[in-house]
Amino acid sequence: MPAFPSELAVPARAFALPLLAWYDKSQRALPWREARNWYRVWISEIMLQQTTVKAVLPYFERFLRAFPDVKTLAAAREEDVLALWAGLGYYSRARNLLKAARLICSNYNGEFPADLDSALALPGIGRYTAGAILSIAYGLPFPVVDGNVSRVLARYAAHAEEWNGSSSRALWDLLSRLVSHESVSGRVGDFNQALMELGATVCTPRNPECLECPLADSCQARRLSLQDAIPPKKRTRPLVAVDYTVALVRNGETFLMSQTQSGPFPRGLWEFPRIIGRPGERLESEGGLRLEMGEVRGTVTHGITHHRITIHIVEARFVDTIVPNGYAWIDPQSPAVGLSAYVKKVLATQTASPTRSKPGALRSRL
Repeated sequence: MPAFPSELAVPARAFALPLLAWYDKSQRALPWREARNWYRVWISEIMLQQTTVKAVLPYFERFLRAFPDVKTLAAAREEDVLALWAGLGYYSRARNLLKAARLICSNYNGEFPADLDSALALPGIGRYTAGAILSIAYGLPFPVVDGNVSRVLARYAAHAEEWNGSSSRALWDLLSRLVSHESVSGRVGDFNQALMELGATVCTPRNPECLECPLADSCQARRLSLQDAIPPKKRTRPLVAVDYTVALVRNGETFLMSQTQSGPFPRGLWEFPRIIGRPGERLESEGGLRLEMGEVRGTVTHGITHHRITIHIVEARFVDTIVPNGYAWIDPQSPAVGLSAYVKKVLATQTASPTRSKPGALRSRL
């Protein structure tokens, strides 16, 4: 496999200057760009990991209203942070955000550390996120490599191979040289954002808008008519089908719920009593909860990391007098309650008014 092109194949000045000029005219107005504040940049970069800008925007605004600075975030309860994160996915990001906020306050006097090693030592901070924060907020010459950036560079240099360890390292080295070049001096953060912006809005995975690209004249993939073939498509993993049964146990406007402790659903969010399998199959005892199972109220489907999950919804009645540890009566309409995404789908299928289970229903232990 050929090595990734060197700096000679990507001349810094001819690459950076038109890119920065395009960014000055075409950048999107995003709330985290309103001020070069490390806290806003940090929150946005964590939210944007594997998530689109469109999806992040309302979450970012709500999160900043609740936690306007790192000290407020550091003092928050995990359940309050998760409640505001609910629906955004990849919940370990929220937990790491809270852990990092507390470390920043205790170890760095409430300021994000301005050296790479210290930044990388924080929970949830990898090389990309550290480079983004240090370059955008502090103007330090660190590169960023994400899917958008690697796609732009792969097309620009007609690198038609899949990424492997050596080519990825070469890409980081190439970008390290580019952000250190005099043509980028004083604008490292803008350069990194411009590369990501170009990949997100023009040099897109499908149907790139080459006529709008500031690098079109020197793009090797366009010259060879390979822009739709680079980068090569990744092989997709087959979906695994999984069935769960959830029990709807109502008490007025509240439901019997617990906070998820294990996968596949995000830990710490509220969900209904749940067991593996379909209704009618043997149900495993879980948590010492005794329910009288009633009629099936429908199904919903949900996807998590290559799993296609079918949720079977069953009306149920609580038959004990004391709620076991770990369970509580929860109002899912409360804004302070963080719900697992599948729970929102289940609730959307149900009528507003409670219904009773049929007499003589099967009694099982969940």
